Amino acid sequence: MLLMWGLVLTACAPTAGPAPGGAAAGATNASPERNMADILAQQPTGQPIIVATNNMGDGRDQWLAAAAKEAGFDITLVGLGGGDLTARVIGEVNNPTLNVVWGPADTMFKSMQDAHALEPWKPRWADQIDGSVPRSDYSWSYELQPKLLIANPKLYTSASAPTSYQDLWENPQFQGKYAVPTDFGGTTNRAVIGGILAQYLDPAGELGVSAAGWEAIKQYFAHGYATPKSEKEAQNLVDGKIPISYIYASGLKSFIDTYQMEPLILYSRTGEPTNTNQLGVIRSGNSAAVEESIRFADWLGSAKPMGDYASRYGSLVVNEQAQAQIDPFMQTVLQKTKPQDADWEYVNSMMDQWTAKIQLEYIQ
Repeated sequence: MLLMWGLVLTACAPTAGPAPGGAAAGATNASPERNMADILAQQPTGQPIIVATNNMGDGRDQWLAAAAKEAGFDITLVGLGGGDLTARVIGEVNNPTLNVVWGPADTMFKSMQDAHALEPWKPRWADQIDGSVPRSDYSWSYELQPKLLIANPKLYTSASAPTSYQDLWENPQFQGKYAVPTDFGGTTNRAVIGGILAQYLDPAGELGVSAAGWEAIKQYFAHGYATPKSEKEAQNLVDGKIPISYIYASGLKSFIDTYQMEPLILYSRTGEPTNTNQLGVIRSGNSAAVEESIRFADWLGSAKPMGDYASRYGSLVVNEQAQAQIDPFMQTVLQKTKPQDADWEYVNSMMDQWTAKIQLEYIQ
């Protein structure tokens, strides 16, 4: 059984440009009634579909392309950050160029659903999903994704490392030694900000945040290190240049494999911002593309590909028939993670305004 968690971070950033290649277009405001059993009983037709995802890194794109081809699907992958991807789907609601969305957070999918951009569907593995995760008729969870503070284990121990985000800027020994976000197009960077500001909510404050909260964010950025594009946060941590950073949980296995270092995970006393990542089908007037997209999404979230995905990439998958293949190190992470308790629905609704203020006033 997995954990209960708060939900984080939708986005309505500027719409990205059109996807390469052709995709199903001609959205309608109401989906026709579809017989899921008949659709899923049919083998893949080879109808081309475009899959948009924020899961392109560490070879995930190559893994998915090869596995999908072997399963009989003809897919083209488009990679975008979770926030940018959500904005694109919403912006294209009346003329979609994408067919399947794989990877953004549950609340991002809720925004797509509210914009009437998603097709209702139900996978055959619906009853195999851990009962505690969010679910709807429009998008289905496939992994749990805590955002974790990490540190160089050669320089810190659990006794000497920070135990909360506040320690980073309040304790002089950590100032200038931690990485901070430089943009907010992706889920993880937005989650970090949401996790901090969620602790300072005040209906009388600016944008619903107390003066102390805005001062905290100001100090967080003032004493942090904005990693230039010419550098890598992970490499800086390993080298000891900037020995404290943050990471999404499913990035840990790649970090360990790449740098041959198991980072010290700093489980915060306030808990970790946590969401589930989901899988959905975009509403379209092209029934052939929609039905092939449903078959593809049903295949991708099923036990065999999810088990392979978990073992390869350290994903905390929520399909209970695939959980035995979760990496042992990640099993420990799952057991120790404490999802942060906060009003995530409100955090989600304010995130675009918060990040706009931060970019204008606090990022140098």
